[in-house]
Amino acid sequence: MANNTMRRRGDQLQSAIYEVTYRLLTTEGFNAINFARIAREAKTSRSVIYRHWDTAFDLVFETVHNRFQELEGESQKISFDKGNLRDNLILIGQMFIKQLNSFPLEFNRMVLYEMQNSPKRIKEMLAEARKSHLQIIDDILLIAIEKKEITKMPIVETKLALFQLIRHAIILENEPISTKKLEVLVDFIVLPAILKGAE
Repeated sequence: MANNTMRRRGDQLQSAIYEVTYRLLTTEGFNAINFARIAREAKTSRSVIYRHWDTAFDLVFETVHNRFQELEGESQKISFDKGNLRDNLILIGQMFIKQLNSFPLEFNRMVLYEMQNSPKRIKEMLAEARKSHLQIIDDILLIAIEKKEITKMPIVETKLALFQLIRHAIILENEPISTKKLEVLVDFIVLPAILKGAE
């Protein structure tokens, strides 16, 4: 695991390592990633890489996780009030699709592989995503309560349904989600579930 308390120079080096790793993952795939090559292209030594990451997957995972956090930061600057609950659900669905589609396809394959070989790591990743998703959905549900579209919060499983449906389609089924498909998910599954759960 990377040391998050690296010095400023270390932060710059860490960014270079992430940049090289992400570029190789997107252009050549996971098999092209090895510590010797990463070190050479990031202008550091293999010992520095080994000091912070145990395996190539650890490095790739942290690289993509870092990129995901940057995208999450950008999404927090967006106003979630588009007028009504349905439009707000579509907005957060579009944002989540954009985030997932920004990841290299190779990473999605790695996640599927790691689900079997390293389930603890994937559970950690999903737990962090769950926390972020609950924060976003709670914000738009509170707006819906203020506007009297719903009267109370639905259960957690209902709150996370949109994210889980999108994640399943993109990662597990490798299926793109069009605007029309997103609207169908919201109109016929997610919104009715929220309305029912908030009765």
